[in-house]
Amino acid sequence: MNERRKEERRILQLPLCSDVTISSIHQQEVFCGSLETCIKDISIHGLRCISPLRFPINDNFVLRFQTRIMDTVINLDGSIAWRKDNSHTPGIYEYGIQLHHDEFSSAMFTKLFNDMGSWLKSSSFVPGCRFCVKETCPLYPSQYKIEHQSKSASS
Repeated sequence: MNERRKEERRILQLPLCSDVTISSIHQQEVFCGSLETCIKDISIHGLRCISPLRFPINDNFVLRFQTRIMDTVINLDGSIAWRKDNSHTPGIYEYGIQLHHDEFSSAMFTKLFNDMGSWLKSSSFVPGCRFCVKETCPLYPSQYKIEHQSKSASS
């Protein structure tokens, strides 16, 4: 697969746990519940996540992700750019999300993104983030459980 990204991406050792909800369909606001999803990597204009829900790939279908980064609760809205079935775990889908920012959210998120990058240069842990933990996240992937347990045991 050719790399089409034009910007730096933060690949997370442990995924960020996020609540995802449908924000709007055809620019009409939608009010519905939320479900946990795991954000596996993130950039200024996109993110990659996994979810048990099969969302349509449609620019008029906007999702809202709410998570915590460095003690700041942030809402990120975006459209699905691509979807893949997870061959290792049936019923789990992987998504590429193109984020949509207004001026305010762009400035705030860019600062958080850059601060997170500074932390990740020296550590795989960023304080104040809502990382997925096996006790609370139903999507917590088994490979992270193994890696996390191995790191904990060696510490």
